[in-house]
Amino acid sequence: MRSTTTRITGVAAAVVGVAVLLAAPAAAAPEPAEARPATACTTLSGPAGGSLPLCKSWERRGNAYDGRWWPNGPSSLPSKSYLERSEDGHVTRSKHSGSYKNRKRVLFRVCDSLARRCNGWW
Repeated sequence: MRSTTTRITGVAAAVVGVAVLLAAPAAAAPEPAEARPATACTTLSGPAGGSLPLCKSWERRGNAYDGRWWPNGPSSLPSKSYLERSEDGHVTRSKHSGSYKNRKRVLFRVCDSLARRCNGWW
């Protein structure tokens, strides 16, 4: 009889524990992955040598994205190299860090004015 009572008490405790876990507020659950900004990093090579380690993040806002970019270490690009950014097809020279809002596509590449060429988009 004693072992039956112990088993019943153990089962009852387990049921109460599960009920407490199921009743926990949703706020205690971890944030879903799609609610956090996505991040990617790479090292962009310059067409005349050197490199720029760069990271970017983006977060979906309706039909577009908000995000930012930043260097992920020191640049070894030659003095005539520069970063270009394409926001929805509009290409401009870019600082090595910044942010954007309400864009559908943001890409980066390294160009060199002395070599007169650019590397591929990322």
